[in-house]
Amino acid sequence: MMRFKTEIAAMVLLLMLAGAAVVRGQWESGFAVLQIGAGARASAMGEAFTAVPGDAAASFWNPAGAAAVTSFQAHLAHNEWIQDVSHDAAAVLFPARLLNFGLHAVVVTVPGIEQRLYPTEDPLSTFSAHDVVIGATLARRLGENLALGLNLRYLNEKIYTESASGFSLDLGAHYRTPLPGMTAGVVVQHLGATRDMAEEEVTLPRTLRAGFAYTLPFGMEEAPWLVSAEYVSTRHQTGHLHVGAEIRPLEMLALRAGYQTGYESRDFSAGFGLHAGRFWIDYAFVPFQEELGRAHRFSLSIGS
Repeated sequence: MMRFKTEIAAMVLLLMLAGAAVVRGQWESGFAVLQIGAGARASAMGEAFTAVPGDAAASFWNPAGAAAVTSFQAHLAHNEWIQDVSHDAAAVLFPARLLNFGLHAVVVTVPGIEQRLYPTEDPLSTFSAHDVVIGATLARRLGENLALGLNLRYLNEKIYTESASGFSLDLGAHYRTPLPGMTAGVVVQHLGATRDMAEEEVTLPRTLRAGFAYTLPFGMEEAPWLVSAEYVSTRHQTGHLHVGAEIRPLEMLALRAGYQTGYESRDFSAGFGLHAGRFWIDYAFVPFQEELGRAHRFSLSIGS
C-alpha cells in the first residue's frame, strides 16, 4: 500500500510539473504550484517579469516590485491549465509610508485521478490532489533607486490521503539603473523546508531569477512600451532565458508576446490587456507541444 501511495504521489507531481513546463525527467522537487506563475500579463510576456515594478501581481514574481505600488491594488487570476489542472490566485497590496504590505494565495487542483491497485479497465474510485500557498509580502524603497522585498509563505500539498506542508521565503531586489527607463531585478525564490510525504522527501524548487525591464521611448507617456528579459535557474533543471514585450498602441489596449528557451513543451506565448478606469482585464494564450494542450489565462487587476 505504501508503494501504491508513493506511486500515486509521483504520478500527480509529475503531472503538475509537466503543467509547469519543466524539463522531462527532472522532477525531483515538490510543490509544483510554486513554478506556475500567476497573472495573464506576465504569462503573455514569457514570464520575463522579475524586473517589472508596480504590478498588482508582483508578489508572485518579485516582491520588490510591490515597493513601486502607490495606491491599493488587487489582483485575481484564473488559469485553465493543461490536463484539467485548475490554477487560481489572488493578491492585495497596501501602500504605506514606511513599508508596503500585501497578502496573496494560490490554489491548484488536479481532479479525477483514477485509483487502482493493479491494472483494470475500471478504476476503484477517483480522487483529487491540491496545492495551497498562503503568503505575505513586505516591500520597501531604500533611496531613489533601490527597492527590496520579501515573501513569507505557508505551503500545503495533499495527494490522496498523504499530505506535506512547510514554509518558504522569497528575497528580491529592484534597482533603477543610470540608463533612463531601465530597471534591473533579481529574486531568490522558494527557500525553506517541508515535511516528508509518504516517507518520501519533498524538496522545494529553489529558483534564481535575474533580468531587466526597459521602458521604450515610444508611444504616449501614460502608455509606455516595454521590453524585458531574464535568466531563470531552478533546482534540478537547466537554465532558461525568458524574453517579453508589451506595446500600447492605445492607452486602453496592450498587446503582448513572449518567448522561453530550453523547455521541451513550450516556448511562445501571447496575449492582450484592456484598461478601463480602475480595471485591467488581461488574457494570455500559452500553447504546449507533445499533446499537452493549451493554457488560457485570465486575470483582473483593480487599482484605486
